[in-house]
Amino acid sequence: MSEAVHYERTLDHLHALSLTTAASELGPLLEQAAREDRSHAWLLDQVLHRELTRRFEKRVAANLKLSGIPVKKPLEDFDYEANPSIPKASIENLATLRFLQDGENVLLLGPTGVGKTHLAIGLTLKAIEQGYRAYFLTLHDLINKARAARQRNRLHTLHTTLLRADLFILDEVGFQPLQQEDATFLFEAINKRYAAKKSIILTSNKSYGQWHEIFPDEILAVALLDRLLHHATTLNIQGDSYRQRHRRHNPYPTPHKEVNP
Repeated sequence: MSEAVHYERTLDHLHALSLTTAASELGPLLEQAAREDRSHAWLLDQVLHRELTRRFEKRVAANLKLSGIPVKKPLEDFDYEANPSIPKASIENLATLRFLQDGENVLLLGPTGVGKTHLAIGLTLKAIEQGYRAYFLTLHDLINKARAARQRNRLHTLHTTLLRADLFILDEVGFQPLQQEDATFLFEAINKRYAAKKSIILTSNKSYGQWHEIFPDEILAVALLDRLLHHATTLNIQGDSYRQRHRRHNPYPTPHKEVNP
């Protein structure tokens, strides 16, 4: 059997196995192997490596699309100088994702506008880049989804979605008090992830001592905090809002200038 026939059959096999990247890379890699006198083992390694790399890239892109992240805010863009109260070393330690591997939670507390959501998104992007599935929701959006699911008798489906993600990010806890059925749903969702040892990143403008203002049932609030804090890192972020600080430094917005060519 000629080399050309072997090549065509190999392409057919790769396509039949849905190894499309390997099929597209086979020709160039065969030429490189012949040019550089590479072994058959090297060729096979390179073909499979490129197939796996492309599949991983596709998975990351899909996970990012499905994550619900409102905007990409990498940790590398975070301005630590604007808020010295944020321990950079602690954030860098969290960025190793050991907390995710160990099923631990991250709670970011502090007033509005100090960078909690940016940090949460930055850590989430790190997780997605490593192939983890993430799901980002504000508490307001989660409650709306729960109410809609309850009306359609599909709360179980929503619970399954929340549990499927390797990392669940719950943003803006504390901006609205919860009704009893909403608080019960939130407890059930967090309790299921606690039992499964799956991580949560939570941001809140309330200290733990103020959580009774969010929940209609203080016992439920205590039980929920007990599960969140059992294995968790808490960062209390202080300081002024970035937006308020910007307004103080720039009290008069720069007027728009129209330039005529």
